[in-house]
Amino acid sequence: MGWTAIDVSLCKLIMLLLALICIQCIHSNPIKVSTEVTSKTLIQMPNIQVDKPDSYKCMAVPVTDLEFSNVVGFRIDVIKEVIHHLSVAFCEDYKTHQTLWDCKSNHGNICSGRSIASGGWDGYSKGHNDTMFPEDIGIHLGKDFKMNYVIIEAHFKQAVPDPGALKGNPANVTLFMTKKSQKYSYQKVILYSSGYIPAFSEDFKAEVSYKWESVPVYVYEYFVHTHNYGQLVEGYIVKNNTKILITMENPKERSHDTVHIEGEPIEIRPGDILAVRCSYRNIAPNKVLFGTGGADEMCNLILTFKYDAKEIDSFPEAIKVSTNAQDKVWCSGDGHDQGGVLCGLQQEADSKTSPENINRLIM
Repeated sequence: MGWTAIDVSLCKLIMLLLALICIQCIHSNPIKVSTEVTSKTLIQMPNIQVDKPDSYKCMAVPVTDLEFSNVVGFRIDVIKEVIHHLSVAFCEDYKTHQTLWDCKSNHGNICSGRSIASGGWDGYSKGHNDTMFPEDIGIHLGKDFKMNYVIIEAHFKQAVPDPGALKGNPANVTLFMTKKSQKYSYQKVILYSSGYIPAFSEDFKAEVSYKWESVPVYVYEYFVHTHNYGQLVEGYIVKNNTKILITMENPKERSHDTVHIEGEPIEIRPGDILAVRCSYRNIAPNKVLFGTGGADEMCNLILTFKYDAKEIDSFPEAIKVSTNAQDKVWCSGDGHDQGGVLCGLQQEADSKTSPENINRLIM
């Protein structure tokens, strides 16, 4: 098959602006996904020198000349010996305006304006490289949708003193795209904790809750995450004073993979409450801070949802909700009309997350 004018102009633009980056745009046969894929775009992170381990490197690829297109999935390939994890985001703009830069100080907070962070590859996952969206979901690219850049963020766990010694590029991202209009758009809501876990804590709980006040959406997958001290994660949606369990699991017993919700997606409507609680055991004499570092702790519940593409202005970026772990919000009311259900969950789950049961879970 021949190249289209759109493919050629996109490749010329990127090769002109990013001499070190190889962008290959090809037509392909449809892959196994419910939405027909009509083209692929390969983005390669160049071989670069990385002076020290635990470094973050970001790369921006402009797509301002791309005509209307929908991203319906992507594939990530990395050199696992040097890459810890890699994330992909789509941004209206970004803060540094550099092509390739050190982004450890602001990793996860690169974009400005409209943005979608669509996940990536994690060295602790089962190694699934492909992320394909369910039918009728897309990320709209093109000048009419204010998505001007694809941002690749790579966490290097190892230094790379000699880039030429690598067997290939450290990271490749292939975007799967279609010209077909998609009924639903893609976005996320992220619930996470700040604050700290006190010293000598046998059973410390961090709680986050959020009352939904936007247009209806449909949650179809979730991701939970803690670090070394996490013993149990509980995730719920409260609807009409009735709780829906998303997950209750020991984070040490599962890989870092996104979980697809079986059956129909869960509809979230105005007035519903999203809630997560993480239980921790810290018997050390020092408190443990919540943060993004490897020595920090986390309590994350990330819900991926689809929503009517006609409502695209309702979610220009992911919804991020943070609560200080020292604030116990499940029983505080805090304006939540359905807060009584959360408060009831506290007593119900206390027996399941008692120190005795937590010890049993981690034995």
